[in-house]
Amino acid sequence: MSEISPKQASYLALAAYSIKQNLEDLEVPLALRNDFSFKDMITGTSGGFFFRPETGFALLGKGKSERYKNDLVLAFRGTAGLADGITDLTCSGKGTDTGETVHSGFQTTFYSMRKGLTRFLRDNPVTANGTIHCVGHSLGGALATLVANWISASPEFKGRVNLYTFGSPRVGMKSFSINSSSRISTHFRCVNGADPVTKAPVWPFYHVPYDGSEYILNRAQGLFPSAHFMAEYSSYTQTATWDSLGFQKASSTFKRVVLNYENRLQVTPSADWADKISAALLTLLVDGGAAASVFALQNVGSAIATIYDAIARSIVKISELSSEFSERVKGLLGHMLVFVGKGANIGIKFTYSFIRWVFELVLSKLNQAVKAALKTTF
Repeated sequence: MSEISPKQASYLALAAYSIKQNLEDLEVPLALRNDFSFKDMITGTSGGFFFRPETGFALLGKGKSERYKNDLVLAFRGTAGLADGITDLTCSGKGTDTGETVHSGFQTTFYSMRKGLTRFLRDNPVTANGTIHCVGHSLGGALATLVANWISASPEFKGRVNLYTFGSPRVGMKSFSINSSSRISTHFRCVNGADPVTKAPVWPFYHVPYDGSEYILNRAQGLFPSAHFMAEYSSYTQTATWDSLGFQKASSTFKRVVLNYENRLQVTPSADWADKISAALLTLLVDGGAAASVFALQNVGSAIATIYDAIARSIVKISELSSEFSERVKGLLGHMLVFVGKGANIGIKFTYSFIRWVFELVLSKLNQAVKAALKTTF
């Protein structure tokens, strides 16, 4: 099996940022120079005919060493234009060629790049023995994920498809996560513990791979913009083997979590607690019999704001089912309030307006951290 090393993958992700206008700007580090030559670049855009801001970029290379002579590398980066959409609560889902729903901003940018990518892949065909390596940091990781899924599903293209991401946001809904995870040959998902971008967009978006497999490079707690820097990721990947990195299956989102109101003071504004709160919310919806209606909204690509509006209304009904459920709702809301720094003494109300207000506080908290991280990146 052909795979590129952590060091090579991080250098490819960095290289995608180094080019401004053409390939002459590219400074190829030694770790890549002996194995790959870079043939082309593609720019992705969005918007209308008269205003088409750049939203994505791809650096395209071909293997030249004995080990990689049958391989291609596709390294992606996002831009400030694409960054605006990741925290937009009115942003809806968009269908893929494979029938699943993904973030509309990511999919639109991918569509704008697909023609150029198709031309490159046809001009440089990979055999069944070759591998196409898709690499990206941040929003580039989202684009790399969509491209890896598209290539893997296409009967036109041969070979394995490996996906390498650093600090990637969530890309699509549950069905996309499950199906693309099985299509793509191998995943190397790298995260830093305090990177806020990996927690966006919020549920019902999911990461790829679906089972939560990831390489955790730094286990710092909190939500810090600096944890998202590609240079920060690169500092932990100066190694030739993936086995030397910390591997885990981050499955907290899939665990049953019930939050006790009396324990709310243990909450910290961290990525770990963001996952626990999401898991507790999902557990409550399932146990309260409201999951099906919410999942129906995500399946048709409804906007995040619409989904959380429906969740707020569902939680009001759940709180009325029994005293046990009202206590669980109280525990969830109490933990959310401490997460956003509102203190532990706000009286909990089981009304739609109060619950929607708490949701807005949490979403705003996460989105502010994500925006700060992306602002320093693009």
